[in-house]
Amino acid sequence: MLTLYQFNSCPFCWKVKAFLNYTKTPYEVVEVTPFGMKELDFTDYKKVPVLKDDAEILVESGAIVRYLNDKYAHLPVNPQDEAWQAWVDNTLVHYLPPLIHPNIGKSFQNLGLVMTNGKDGAVKRFLVRLVGAMVMPRVANKMKLKHNIQNPSVEFQTALAHWVDNGLAGKDFYAGEQPGLMDTSVFGVLRSAQGMGILEAAAATNPAFGRWYEACRGMMG
Repeated sequence: MLTLYQFNSCPFCWKVKAFLNYTKTPYEVVEVTPFGMKELDFTDYKKVPVLKDDAEILVESGAIVRYLNDKYAHLPVNPQDEAWQAWVDNTLVHYLPPLIHPNIGKSFQNLGLVMTNGKDGAVKRFLVRLVGAMVMPRVANKMKLKHNIQNPSVEFQTALAHWVDNGLAGKDFYAGEQPGLMDTSVFGVLRSAQGMGILEAAAATNPAFGRWYEACRGMMG
């Protein structure tokens, strides 16, 4: 059985889950405790996602998805996928933290939407959420500076328009009539912001994006 060690708030974890959901590959999820990460004691790697496939341990979302596709799913791969994957990992994903964690109050609210119950008690979950809400706006601000993000909302909309115009390019999905590997990656990263108003606003502004997103959501979770 495949076991995915994750944070439910992590866009890279959702990238893996979207692929697994779409390809109907059975898996189990273990929610990792942010402070201590004791669930990852079996490896020296202390970031998520981590995938265990029996004795095999895979890290980093791109490598995990490639492994899963090669071994289990066999979705077609085309020459443009590598460039689009780099865009997802190095451009698209960086707009999410400033949008999700612009300040402590909004961060606390949004963390409440994605934090799972896990094994910890209500008090510990509240404290983890509170500490996260204090830390993540600082992380988001550093990311804005590092990647020269001036206006996250506008630049995010521009990024989604790029995906619609050049990725979908008039098709229902990047892969054509049915989703493919890159559809799962783009959707998965965005899915981590579901219910926070960010994607809803994007869909209202860009209906073609909204149709694609909702179609993927029905198949990828």
